[in-house]
Amino acid sequence: MRMVINKAQTSTSRLARRCAVGAAAFATAALALSACTAPSTASGSIQPGDETSNRVVILDNNPLGTYNPVNNHGRNGESLVYQGLFRPVPGKTNSQPEMKPVLAASEAVPSDGNRTWTVKTRTGVTFSDGTTFGPEDVVATYSALINPAVASTELVRWQNLQSVEATDDETVVFHLAAPSPEFDRLLLAGIAPSERLDEEHASTPDAVPAKDSSLNTDPTGTGPYVLDSLRADQAVFVPNPDFWGEAPEVSEIVVRHVEDENARAQQLKSGEGDGTALDARLAQSFAGDDAFTITSRPSADWHAVTLPAAHPFVSDPRVRMALNLAVDRKAMVDGALDGNGQANSTFLAPFHGEAYDPAQEIPHDVKQAERLLDEAGWKKGSDGMRAKDGTPAAFDLIYFTNVGETRGLLALATASDLQKIGVSVNPVAKNSADVSDQDYQTTPIVLGGGSQPYSIDAQLYTVLHSQYAVPGVGAKWDNASDYVNADVDAALDAARVESDAAVRDGHYRDFQKAYAADPGMLQLAYLDHVYVSRNQGWDEPGSVLEPHSHGVEFGPWYTIAEWTRK
Repeated sequence: MRMVINKAQTSTSRLARRCAVGAAAFATAALALSACTAPSTASGSIQPGDETSNRVVILDNNPLGTYNPVNNHGRNGESLVYQGLFRPVPGKTNSQPEMKPVLAASEAVPSDGNRTWTVKTRTGVTFSDGTTFGPEDVVATYSALINPAVASTELVRWQNLQSVEATDDETVVFHLAAPSPEFDRLLLAGIAPSERLDEEHASTPDAVPAKDSSLNTDPTGTGPYVLDSLRADQAVFVPNPDFWGEAPEVSEIVVRHVEDENARAQQLKSGEGDGTALDARLAQSFAGDDAFTITSRPSADWHAVTLPAAHPFVSDPRVRMALNLAVDRKAMVDGALDGNGQANSTFLAPFHGEAYDPAQEIPHDVKQAERLLDEAGWKKGSDGMRAKDGTPAAFDLIYFTNVGETRGLLALATASDLQKIGVSVNPVAKNSADVSDQDYQTTPIVLGGGSQPYSIDAQLYTVLHSQYAVPGVGAKWDNASDYVNADVDAALDAARVESDAAVRDGHYRDFQKAYAADPGMLQLAYLDHVYVSRNQGWDEPGSVLEPHSHGVEFGPWYTIAEWTRK
């Protein structure tokens, strides 16, 4: 692995307010979270803004103090503090967005059959600590991302990246193990200063693990905002005085950690915040209130039920098809999601453009589902429930309780639909932290995914390719059904290296056809993300197709640095 991380540092100074946080201190204090700096007000209580205030207070369920771009913060260009080489262009919310250069000076240029990608970097940009941005910072960041010793949660995402080097003062070259015609659409990760990463030996075997990096609580980027203060319950961001772009009009962004969704809704109503993300049903409690706006943003956030190969019932291909035919996806979207989503059965969707074939969607056909179960030997008993050789047609269905109510509602809807064909489903509520590797291998789970929506390969490959059915390959949620389909593998493999977009779309249509004939999961829908925000008199430029992992950096706030007064 070749890594070039040499930089002529124009300034060795750090911001005076920088925390002296070492890896060991972070691991033990882990944000006992007093702050790196004092709260923005004497009492530490910051009130939400009104139509005359330039402050915005946002309530979020995601934990604070995780601002390290090497460990997935801002992975899709949404960070307030960091910027990537490229960023999705807001405006197209139900199609693949265009990518605009940010820290790149121009479009990325492929060569060597899409195995090498060259990027010219922008000049005249400084980090918030005064150091100059250059190619060496890109090298240091991406080298850390692919260094196993860093143990980044993004490591699997970058498995195709072999090395990255700076070939001159304005050029970065990425070397890939295999061709990737859409690699430029992945170059969204926030860039950190090489000096900070060098301090933590991020390119060496003795690197500080990403979870212990000082960047988590003391971020340093080139973006429009800097972290002003941090407590366990609250982070405050203010404009970066040295930002190279246009200064933002929102002068203070307060993010408060409120994990419970009902508590966030109540605090919003009581005036303790200006906006939050909510499940669709809870958001409807704000309908008709002129003080608030409810927005629904299309996403590539799929929700599906895994069908593990080790389970005695759901592993049968005829059973998998029967379950797919039996569920009424449209009714789930209309009911469980209150209309905020798109029914989907094959993972490819309209926002994937010509790669999507609507004719391949698996229909709702209860009679055919029952015929398949009968043919497979799963016969109904006197109680109307099915069994085969003494084994009941039944399974537990785990859903996570710490990510809102949507997965629970989908689990109940799935159980109701399958009950009608004689299949017993027992919904089991668990915190995601309590779901073991063994659970993933043996028990159906309502999963969500789609963390990389701007490349179809990134969206599908780890979810359904048999490479990830091998124990120890990828994360435990990758191909959680242990699904193996040679035709699916062939189509995905062909598409990921095809340069011609039209031919590549054809491969994905082949994938969709193969998958629809032998589904590996019970894909249900793509969610629309729902947000509620107080009307404060801002013009918002728009949003983008959102990924699975989202929070208050998406929705109306994705473009908060570009908000202007009406």
